[in-house]
Amino acid sequence: MDHRLIEAGFPCHQVGAETQREQSVGLQPPVNRLHVWWARRPLTASRAAILASLLPAETDPETFVRRLGIERVQALVHGEPWTLTGKLLERIESRAGREVLSVDDPVLRALVEEQTRRQANLRIIERLQEAQPDLLSDPVMVRWEAECKLLPELRPLIDHLLPIQRATADPAWANERIAFENGHKIRTPEDK
Repeated sequence: MDHRLIEAGFPCHQVGAETQREQSVGLQPPVNRLHVWWARRPLTASRAAILASLLPAETDPETFVRRLGIERVQALVHGEPWTLTGKLLERIESRAGREVLSVDDPVLRALVEEQTRRQANLRIIERLQEAQPDLLSDPVMVRWEAECKLLPELRPLIDHLLPIQRATADPAWANERIAFENGHKIRTPEDK
């Protein structure tokens, strides 16, 4: 019998979290956006059901999630991942068959901002751990701290090419972190 991914190992956790994120934009379209509302593309759940019904059961779940467009694009700064967003994604180039990000002044400024963001988060994490030592082993805190690891040496990077990697995004993790921050009344300056 020919089994499909939708029957065998559908990754509900990631698809469900992405679906929740899509729904949070509001149930009713604002009047000035009606033309876009009716032209919407299929929602994540619809795309996931169609794709999972076409792919064989042995399809790698991470590959499936990335094919749905649930991925993050990261530049490697001396091996340390830096997730790119916004206009930085437009600056990615293909050279010799691989994706790279050329480091110039705007990219270096974005790197410095990322370093500042990570430092601020590490200070928040440190204060929380001092106030509540039981948080040292909390899985959300451990992962958040690991993701805020400082980037090594930024200045000598000018005119360098940073390699790009594409990884499966984890919208469920974003939801967990938001719930954690709300539960501990934490305010960070970043957009989650």
